[in-house]
Amino acid sequence: MSKGNVMELMSEEEIDEILHVFLSEHVQQNPMSTSTKLFSYLALLNAYIPEAYLLKTEYQKILGPPEPIHGGPPFEERMKPFTYFINTSSPNPEQISMHTVIAQRAVELLAREGNFRSDIMKKFMSSLCGDQTQPYILPFIKDLLTKREMGKNGKGKFSRLIIDMLDKENFKKTVHVLNKASNKLRQNSIFPQTISRLYYMKGGIINYKKAEKWAKEAIKRAPKNSYVADTLGQIYKNCLIRNANGLEDILHMAEKAFEAFKDVESKAENEEGPEMKDTAGTVSISNSFNNRGLFGFIQVAKTAFEKLNKGPSYHLKKHGFIEKLKPEVEIKFDFFEWYLAYSKPNKTSSEPYYFWKDIVICYKLYTTKNAAESTSFPGLLDLLNHGLFTSKGRCVKFEEAEETVSELEAIRDHLKTTYEANVDDVKEAERYILSNIILSNKMQNSLQHTPVTELQAIIHRFLGTEVGHRSPQFYLLVLLLFWPEEEPWVVQEEDDEEVEQKATEDDESEDKTWEDEDSNGDQETRTEPAQLSLDLMFGPDLQQSVTFMEKAFERAKYAKYLRGRYLLPLFFLGTGSGLSKWIHRSRLDAIVEKRVDAKLADDYDKTNKNKLRRINEMWNNGEVWRVPEIQDMLLPIRVEPCHSSTMPHVHEKEQVFICVGGQKIMDFKQPKVPLLSPMPYYLGFTIRGPVVFKVGHP
Repeated sequence: MSKGNVMELMSEEEIDEILHVFLSEHVQQNPMSTSTKLFSYLALLNAYIPEAYLLKTEYQKILGPPEPIHGGPPFEERMKPFTYFINTSSPNPEQISMHTVIAQRAVELLAREGNFRSDIMKKFMSSLCGDQTQPYILPFIKDLLTKREMGKNGKGKFSRLIIDMLDKENFKKTVHVLNKASNKLRQNSIFPQTISRLYYMKGGIINYKKAEKWAKEAIKRAPKNSYVADTLGQIYKNCLIRNANGLEDILHMAEKAFEAFKDVESKAENEEGPEMKDTAGTVSISNSFNNRGLFGFIQVAKTAFEKLNKGPSYHLKKHGFIEKLKPEVEIKFDFFEWYLAYSKPNKTSSEPYYFWKDIVICYKLYTTKNAAESTSFPGLLDLLNHGLFTSKGRCVKFEEAEETVSELEAIRDHLKTTYEANVDDVKEAERYILSNIILSNKMQNSLQHTPVTELQAIIHRFLGTEVGHRSPQFYLLVLLLFWPEEEPWVVQEEDDEEVEQKATEDDESEDKTWEDEDSNGDQETRTEPAQLSLDLMFGPDLQQSVTFMEKAFERAKYAKYLRGRYLLPLFFLGTGSGLSKWIHRSRLDAIVEKRVDAKLADDYDKTNKNKLRRINEMWNNGEVWRVPEIQDMLLPIRVEPCHSSTMPHVHEKEQVFICVGGQKIMDFKQPKVPLLSPMPYYLGFTIRGPVVFKVGHP
C-alpha cells in the first residue's frame, strides 16, 4: 500500500492535523517551490474530479530537471513533505493522484495560507496549457470550470469550482480564471459561453453588454451549435424581463430575443444524433433535440404580452405585435403538446415545473383557449391524465378536475359530428376513433360504446390510399382496432429439458395451438355483429402496420425531435375485449398513485417531491408490473427472441417477436430484458410502435 493510500485510512480530524502542520510550515517557507505547486495542482484536481490524475510527463515538467534518469532525486524525495498525501499505486504507475477527502481538505487549508483556488487554477493552466497541451488534460480543465452537477434542486448553474470561487473569493477573480481558459483554449466555445452566463446570471454584477459580447464570441467559435446560440437568446430574454420598460423598449428587446431564439431553432433543426457522427454532410451533433429555441420563443412571447398589458389598453403597435405572434404561438403550442404527450426526458424525470405552465399561459394569452380543453390527438390522449398527481396540470399546480363520463361522451359526440361533416378527412377520423377508445377507458364494457366494427370500417376506408405514408397516429389506431383477441398466456412450470423441447417445436403446431384456443371474449359484453365483411374479418397485415408505423415515426420527424428521450407507453393490452382491451396508461398511474399514498401514510416525508420520486421508482424498477391490480388488468403475451439468421437487419438486443393470432410480429423490447426464463410479458404502444415489458423488469 502506498503512503497516499495509508492516509485514506485516517479520520478527517487526523488528516486535518497532519495537513495543517505540513502546510503551515512548508507552504509559508516555500510558497513558490515546485513541490508546493504540484501538490496544489493535484489537490485542486482531485477535490473536484475524484478520477483525475497527472501523468509522469506532466508532473516531471512541473518539478523541472533533473529527472531521476538523469541523476536527479526520486519523485518521493522531491515531493517531501507531501509524499504521504500522494497516491502513486494506481493501476498505471505513470499516474499520480490524491484521495478526494484529502484533496478537499488540502484545498481549504491552502486557501488559508493564501493559495486561493483561482490562483492555483491560473497557475495550473499556465504550466500545462502550452502549444502542445496533452489531450487528457483538456477534459479535466473543462470539467473543473464548466461541468454542472445535479443537486437536490436540479442541475447547478455553474461548476462546483466556479461556485466555490464566487462564494469564497469574488466575481472578478472568477471571471479572470475563465478569461485565461478562454485565451489559452481558443477553439473551445464553452469558456466564453460560461463568462457570458456569469454576467447575466450570477455574482451581483449584471452587465448585459459584456454578456452579449462573450455570447457572440462563443457563437463565433461554434457557429453551428444550437446550445451555444441559446445563451444569446437567454441574455435578451432576461434583459426584457428585468430592464425593458415602455412600449418601444419592450418591442425592441422582444424582437432581438425572437431573432436569437429563431437562430437556435434553425441550428437545432440541422443537428443530428450521435449515430450520424461519421456521416458526410452532418454539421453538428447533439444527443437530444434542443427545444430551447422553441421554448425561449414561448417565454419571450408570454413576457412581452404581460408587460405590454400593463400599458395603455389599446395601441396600434401593440395590437399588431400580438396579432403577428398569434399563429407562431399556436404552432409552438402544437409542437409541445405532442412532444410532452409522447415523451419525457427519461424514465425518472420530467420537464421543469415552469415548462408546461409557461406554455399554457402563453397559449391562453394569445388565443384565449384553454390547453386542457384541446381535442387534438395528443390532447385527447391527455384527457384521462387530468386530476392525477402526475398530470402536467397538477405538476404546475393548475386547478384540474378528473374528466367525467358525460364530458368524454360530449367530446366524442362532437368529434363524431365533425367527422361526419368531413368523412374524407383522415385527421377527423383519427380523432373520432381515439375519442371512443378514451371513453371506453372511463366506462368499460358499456353498451354505449361505438361498435368496433363501425370504427374499423371508418379507418379501413383510408387503408387503400397513401399506403405506408400515413401518420404514426393512423397506424397506432389500425393496430389497436385490428389487434386479435387472445386468451392470456399462462406460464407453465417446466424443467430445462421441457423448455428446450418446447423451443424446438414445429411452427405450425405452435400456430395451431394459439389459433385453436377459445377466446374469453364471449364472456364479455359484446356489441359487434356476428358476421363481419371479408375485408374487416381478415383486417390489415399487422406486421406491415408495425413497419409502417415505425417508418412514419422516422418520416414525420418524431425520431428527430424525440431522440434521446423516453417514449411514453400510451396504451397497454388488457384482458377485456373490443375497445375495452386497450388500457390507457393513466389507469396504471392511478393505481400506482394510490399504492404510493398508502406507503406514505406512515412516512415522515410526505412532500410532493418524495411522492413523485416513489412513483417514478415503481416504474423504473419494474415494481409496477408486480402490483396485483395491474396484473389482473393486463393480458400476458408470449414473446420469442428475434434471431439475426432470420432477420439479418435486426438488433437482437432490441427486438423480439410477439406471438399473436397465429402470427409472429417483430416488436421492440426494453433494453436489458432477458428472454431466457418463462415469465409473462405485457404489451404497450408508444408513438413509435409496440413495446414489450417483462414482469419484474423496468
